Amino acid sequence: MRRIYILAIALLCALPSVMAQQTISYEGADETVRLWDNTTAKYSNYETRDEAWNNKRKTSMKQTSSCELYIFKAKPEKNTGIAVAIYPGGGYTRLNLNVSMAKWYAENGITAAIVKYRTPNFGHTEAIMEDAAGAVRYLRTRTDLGIDPAKIGVTGSSAGGHLSAWVSNAMADDEKPAFAIPIYPWIDLTISSSNTEGKALFQTLGKDYTIQDAADLSLHTKVGPTTPPTLIFLCHDDSIVLSLSSTKYYEALARHGVKASMHIFPRGGHSMKLHIEEQRAATLDWLNWLGLLK
Repeated sequence: MRRIYILAIALLCALPSVMAQQTISYEGADETVRLWDNTTAKYSNYETRDEAWNNKRKTSMKQTSSCELYIFKAKPEKNTGIAVAIYPGGGYTRLNLNVSMAKWYAENGITAAIVKYRTPNFGHTEAIMEDAAGAVRYLRTRTDLGIDPAKIGVTGSSAGGHLSAWVSNAMADDEKPAFAIPIYPWIDLTISSSNTEGKALFQTLGKDYTIQDAADLSLHTKVGPTTPPTLIFLCHDDSIVLSLSSTKYYEALARHGVKASMHIFPRGGHSMKLHIEEQRAATLDWLNWLGLLK
């Protein structure tokens, strides 16, 4: 009896620290919307540590256990009705918030929402998809921002590119985004080419993952006729994620008759910094080609 009593006291003493788990928010957006956390969402990533900033500028997060949208509103005089969910990259271990991308979209009449999603925490991938798909569904409700529910797209770099392709194929056909723009995306998880990718595999699939687990989340095999139109950007000399990963996805898109375009720059590595103006111009041109800017 005494042992049970001591155990109960120990649990009660531990409870405040669990309940006091700290979350953080980016403060530079026009609006912040909290969708849920591990206690209110359907799925959990079972992260028990406090959320924390990964840099002094407070644009990179780690140990995320809640889902929020950081919304950058389209300029009213330029509003196109388009909205885009931006999934941060970071190898599924951290979230590198691409604030400059969000601001650029807003300046060009496109509402942008950076998605703070829950990292998989060694295999809890259900929480990622719940957050990524939930962001698309939420943006469709924001007609008050001039958003056309039929013009919701997704984008992201690296792991965020993987997530944008994942959403493009995992959601039901009547819910899929109108377009996707993966940027140097991690597509084929079976061809890990760097230590960075190796760490991301452990984080995403768990420490005991199998080659079949990696194949199941390799998205070039998931493409079908209802995959949304897709624009891909990458650099040939990327040493973090092989360009072959993206070309496999493009080949699958073409084979299934999906509207697609791919820009491969000769150099630049795992980044678009050398080609940012070309990338932005090509993005607007492609959205116009799809008829979304009209």
